[in-house]
Amino acid sequence: MKQLGHVVKFLSWGGEYRKEDLDVDGKYRIDGMEYVITNELDVEGSFGHRLLAMILRGRKSLELIKRELRKPDLIILYNADKGWTEKMLEYCKINDIKLADDITEWYDNNELHFWDIVPYYLNMTKTQKMVRNKIVISKYLNHYYKDSNNILLPPLCDQEDSKWAKTIVDDRIKPFDGITLFYAGNPAKKDCVHTVINVVNRLASEGKNIRFIIVGTNREKYIENYKSELETKCLHENVIFIGRVSQDIIPAYYKFADFMVLLREPSRKNMVGFPTKFAESVSAGIPVIANPTSDIGDYIEDYRTGFNVEYPTSDALESILEDKVLKLDRESIARMKRNVDSMKSVFDYRTYSSFVCKFLNRLC
Repeated sequence: MKQLGHVVKFLSWGGEYRKEDLDVDGKYRIDGMEYVITNELDVEGSFGHRLLAMILRGRKSLELIKRELRKPDLIILYNADKGWTEKMLEYCKINDIKLADDITEWYDNNELHFWDIVPYYLNMTKTQKMVRNKIVISKYLNHYYKDSNNILLPPLCDQEDSKWAKTIVDDRIKPFDGITLFYAGNPAKKDCVHTVINVVNRLASEGKNIRFIIVGTNREKYIENYKSELETKCLHENVIFIGRVSQDIIPAYYKFADFMVLLREPSRKNMVGFPTKFAESVSAGIPVIANPTSDIGDYIEDYRTGFNVEYPTSDALESILEDKVLKLDRESIARMKRNVDSMKSVFDYRTYSSFVCKFLNRLC
């Protein structure tokens, strides 16, 4: 939107200001766009204090919006809850401001507090439908909210960011002539990392030329926290844990990999969302081994840009690795990486400038 000539400002309920973003006028900006943090999220203290903060959440934000010298033309809400969406629907109607929702998630009931299940359901099925403009992340959401003015945007990257060209030396990652799998993230979340670790550990222990690099946790902490998920606590040296690293050097670790592995249970949440890790892997030029949740099946073609795993199970993954991946030679892998390179623009924000322009011109 900034590239199209619009003034863009961010208002966040949580997070921290970064010193390097402070401008001479006392305002914080990132890439030339101002941001303000209201600290209305994750309030600490007694139960009563936290309950009051939850009830009043959004009030400070609304006051800031009202104090803007120039009334905004468009307000975009990111995964907003029922109460905040209703407040903004009323405010925007009174003040003749366009309102849009940016929806990237639809949580399963087991991820919510019991008392949040009904309000959340009503928000997604009723309240969100009252917002007439939507930015959605998947075909599922685009179809579900088909009666509104939508634009479908997958997770997007800046392909010209210098982080994609960075390289790194890490003594823990030795030269290797076999297959290197990769994953960056928190193993506790929705990706079936334990399944991949168990399969690679088994294959490596059998003498297969394969290894798995995990960025985000260390070996000791992982084994201690997830020993119930492991077939054995004796993990092969080819299961390599890097620990936590700065976000800006994660792309450099992708360069050690032949494939990124992304297995997810086919739940509603995983079908509705779109994994940012997939877009990151493509942006880094690395093929992906994944089961077809959300829209990622549209981008994976066996032996060309990755491999499709029918189910997120040990047996299905092991079959793909033994029957296909481990039989690849280096030239075949290099060719697949070139194919992925050729599709990078799919996840570059510049590709969608004209679509965003049309979306803004259709605002209702």
